[in-house]
Amino acid sequence: MKNTMTPFEREAMLLGLLQQFIEEKLTHGQLLMQLRKKVLGFSQERYASLAGISRRTLSDVELDKESITLTTLNRVFKPLGLKLGLLPRQKHMMQELLSNLTQQGAPDDHS
Repeated sequence: MKNTMTPFEREAMLLGLLQQFIEEKLTHGQLLMQLRKKVLGFSQERYASLAGISRRTLSDVELDKESITLTTLNRVFKPLGLKLGLLPRQKHMMQELLSNLTQQGAPDDHS
């Protein structure tokens, strides 16, 4: 599968898919499948090789099988520059967290 997106377009798509995941519109498996296909344009075989896992394990992750370990999940997301973490379940807490992170990342006015 050929991917003709620019780096900017790939990043925008990655961020959009991550937002859907945070909003609980996508599962881990659905997120990974969309990133693999739409952002990278990789087959399961190619991505599994990149992540250092079997194609079967990748398929199990994308199908959200319950037996997948945290170590495996981190391994499959690592090539995308992502890692698993803890996020608040309550919407107001998530908004507060994101607001705080945005403020911390703003340029300093004391230059």
